[in-house]
Amino acid sequence: EPDEFLQRLNLGAPTEKIETKELSKKKKGWTRLVNFFCSFVFDPFSDMYYYWLSIISLAVLYNFVIIPARVSFKELEDGQFFTAWFAIDIVADIMYILDFLASFRIGFLERGLLVKDTKALSKKYVRSLVFFVDCISIIPTQFIYLVKNPAVPFVRPLVRIIKLLKIHRVVKFNDRTECRTSLPTAWRLLVLFQCMMMVMHWNACIYYFVSEELIGPNRTSEFLYPREMDNDNISNKYSNLSMKYAYALYWSAQTMTTIGEVQQPTDIWEFFYLTLVFLTGVMIFASVVGSIGNIITNLRANRSVFQDRLDHLKEYMGYRNVGKDLQNRIIRWFDYLWAQKHTFEEEDVLKYLPDKLQAEMAIHVHLATLKQVELFQNCESGFLIALVLKLKHQVYSPGDYVCRKGDIGREMFIVKQGMLQVTGDDGRPLAELSDGSYFGEISLLNVGKNGNRRTANVRSVGYSDLFCLRKEDLLHALNDYPEMREVLKEAARKKLARDAKPQKDEENQDNERRISFTNSVELADTIGKRLEDLEKMVLLLADDVKRTNKNVVTLQKQIVKAFPSALPVSSSSSSPVTSDDEHEE
Repeated sequence: EPDEFLQRLNLGAPTEKIETKELSKKKKGWTRLVNFFCSFVFDPFSDMYYYWLSIISLAVLYNFVIIPARVSFKELEDGQFFTAWFAIDIVADIMYILDFLASFRIGFLERGLLVKDTKALSKKYVRSLVFFVDCISIIPTQFIYLVKNPAVPFVRPLVRIIKLLKIHRVVKFNDRTECRTSLPTAWRLLVLFQCMMMVMHWNACIYYFVSEELIGPNRTSEFLYPREMDNDNISNKYSNLSMKYAYALYWSAQTMTTIGEVQQPTDIWEFFYLTLVFLTGVMIFASVVGSIGNIITNLRANRSVFQDRLDHLKEYMGYRNVGKDLQNRIIRWFDYLWAQKHTFEEEDVLKYLPDKLQAEMAIHVHLATLKQVELFQNCESGFLIALVLKLKHQVYSPGDYVCRKGDIGREMFIVKQGMLQVTGDDGRPLAELSDGSYFGEISLLNVGKNGNRRTANVRSVGYSDLFCLRKEDLLHALNDYPEMREVLKEAARKKLARDAKPQKDEENQDNERRISFTNSVELADTIGKRLEDLEKMVLLLADDVKRTNKNVVTLQKQIVKAFPSALPVSSSSSSPVTSDDEHEE
């Protein structure tokens, strides 16, 4: 089912609606079939055409392998093998004929449109060289078997060599597969190995054919295939079919790769033949080595570029005496990039595509993340496409701060993968951000009382993959879509209000706790001050009491001195006071 998010953006190739006229029920089934084949056209870029190429390629490769083997090894033309090859030949020939007929209905592009006019398609095919090649390749060769006991037995399978002219279908299938497969390097290795084995197979068949058919069973040269009969005309191990092919294939591989010792030729034609085989082997070996070298280089291209960057950075850090802790963090960051396959530069990969396809590719790649972003739900499709093309991928290490409270906001972020925390000034986590979350748009749009300042600290818990949208890119898109400014601001205000409520409640709780603590401290300070004041008053009262006692004693002395006869018992009564006063003094 098509994705609703993509449908809203009007992305993806439109599905072509084929209008078909309802056939009359009176028409028979064969009439419908005839009408279908008369109007049917192969789209050269469709899956059906690709699958058809794969079937024809199998038939062509069958002929490439079996024809030289049947020409060289006469055992394959006799007995039980003959019926099997004859039946398979008929099936392959039928496939050739069907492909010949289908070639009249292979469309082509003209002015960017697929031509479906059957007359134009047939005219184009007839005027091409492929038409004459296909005409020769569909000639039935089974009639040669009507000739009983031909003078040269290998002529009958040799006639089928015209079937090899269909090789252009294999070449086209290889080109299409290389474009379609997601593992082009592995496919090139497979094709290279197949070509190498095919050449060795043909060389082995030619070697045995020369030894057996051209020279004969009475050969004496050790350069050729060993004789199959002993001196007593008894068959030896070399007369077995499996041994024949295995020996010939081993000799072919040994000579073409120039590995090991080969029996020295004795006749002139043997020297020329071996020289030709050596030259062919050298060319094939050079091609194989060069191709494998290129393939291995392409396999390690990304790793080589990545390793060069890391090596240069290590040299720079060593030259600048960077601390070991920071060096280890940077190296671990590079290791994470390689493990997560983040070594590709998306701009370099997609720069050859037009903007429309770039946007479609970016949205499909990041579809799971974009669908979770609330900010994009009500955006216009053109505006969203313009933003998606400006998203930059960034990776943060554990403990890295993406932004800090009070900083100038120059970009917003979308969490693709990972876990981040919104922290307070004291580092205490207040909230968590996960896949699909976004932040930074408030300062980017100057929404709220802080303007373009960051309103919170955001810290990465582990390794986090983020998409970054710079302020200048957003403003450039808003210049083309000014109505989207209010849409984004409204979404930002809603998020700010939603996030501010729990934050406000938490701030109120913090304020209440702070006020309660402050009141307790102030009360304790007040009580302490009151106690100090009370202690001072007690000390002052004690001093007053002492001064009063002194004054009383002094007054008593003065009265005694002034009126000694007035107090007859003063001496006896005053002595204790005096003694007490003296003692107190």
